[in-house]
Amino acid sequence: MSETPPFADAPTNGAPTIAASRTSARRRILPVIVGVGLVLLIGFIVVGLFLAARPGTCLTSSIYTGRNGGGVFVSPDNLASAAVVFAVRRLIKPTWLNDRDQFLQPTQPLSDEFKSDCLVWMLFNGGNLTAGADGLHWNDQDWSLTNHFIPFTEAQVGVAGRFESDFMVRRLQNTALSAEAQAVLDEGLKLWRRFHAIQFPRKIREELKLGRPDAGWYQIRRALDAYGDAELTDFEPFKRAYAALSAKLRPMVFELGFLPK
Repeated sequence: MSETPPFADAPTNGAPTIAASRTSARRRILPVIVGVGLVLLIGFIVVGLFLAARPGTCLTSSIYTGRNGGGVFVSPDNLASAAVVFAVRRLIKPTWLNDRDQFLQPTQPLSDEFKSDCLVWMLFNGGNLTAGADGLHWNDQDWSLTNHFIPFTEAQVGVAGRFESDFMVRRLQNTALSAEAQAVLDEGLKLWRRFHAIQFPRKIREELKLGRPDAGWYQIRRALDAYGDAELTDFEPFKRAYAALSAKLRPMVFELGFLPK
């Protein structure tokens, strides 16, 4: 595994597709120079102010244009905050009674356990659209996406190639995880291993850009669903573990003051 490579700045409108527009939502300024140092950018998060905007909250591997290019770059320094913002905006489903509720600053201190739970919850959420992909053509150039959000090593998942980034593995090595978060990681690892054990048909490989070892959670779950090998690919243990972590976090959105009770 290598050091964290540069961030790709081709604008995407999903994972792993390139936006049709030739005009980027940002000028190419990556990595960003701050003072005399460089800020490593590992992703891009888009969020909404109201609960009704919940479905639009997502994490991508490059600038995301699906909501007019608005969003925030994710770096190692703001990752914990980004994970909390992501989780609290997607944990609560909007209804006709609450869909205009605004998210607020928390009124209580956030524990390290809450932050790490949110990080793991984000990594395995459907709104995590981060991906590893080659052959993305935009603005008369070919682009690649590097996935910085793989929580496992090559040896753990049984992949023959090398991941370009081991950022998330190193991050989690220094993070204490709750039993609920660890259960999600354990069950997620089984699906990651299953993904790398399959030789997917050409149609699936081309549609999801599976030409690199560092496929993201979006690509993995979509590929396993499309492959349809229910006997060997069992999502149910993962779903139960993820539901348990969700059930733990959901009431805390209100208890910590992110939404009115």
